[in-house]
Amino acid sequence: MAGRRGMALLTVLALSVLLLLLGLTFLNFIEADYRFAAQEDRRQQAYDLAASGLEYHRRHTAELHVGTPPVKKFVPASSSTHFFVVQVEADGSVISRGVVQNSFRELASHRLVVPPGASLPEARSLP
Repeated sequence: MAGRRGMALLTVLALSVLLLLLGLTFLNFIEADYRFAAQEDRRQQAYDLAASGLEYHRRHTAELHVGTPPVKKFVPASSSTHFFVVQVEADGSVISRGVVQNSFRELASHRLVVPPGASLPEARSLP
C-alpha cells in the first residue's frame, strides 16, 4: 500500500513538473511575441516620422534647400523621444530620418529619400 502511494506521489510530481515547464514555455512565447509587436510598432512610428519630415520639406521648400543645415523637429513638440531630421543633399535629393528612442538609446529609425525632381509618393527607403 505504501508503494502505491509513493508511486502516485511520483506521478503527481512528474505531471506537475511537466505542466510547469509547459507553462513557462508558453509564457516565453508570449513574451517574444510581445517584444516583436512592440518593435514593429516602433518601426512603423519611425517610418511615419520620416514621412512627416518629407511632408515638412514639401511645405517649407523655401526654408529647406541645398546648403541649409538639417532641420530637426520633435513630434509632438513636447516630445523628447520622437523626432525627424530632414535635409537637402548637394544633388537636390531630400533625405528624412524618423527616430524613436527612449532616454538611453535609439529604438528604431527609418530613412526615406526623394530623388531630385521626384514627388513625395516616389520616396524610397534607405538602409
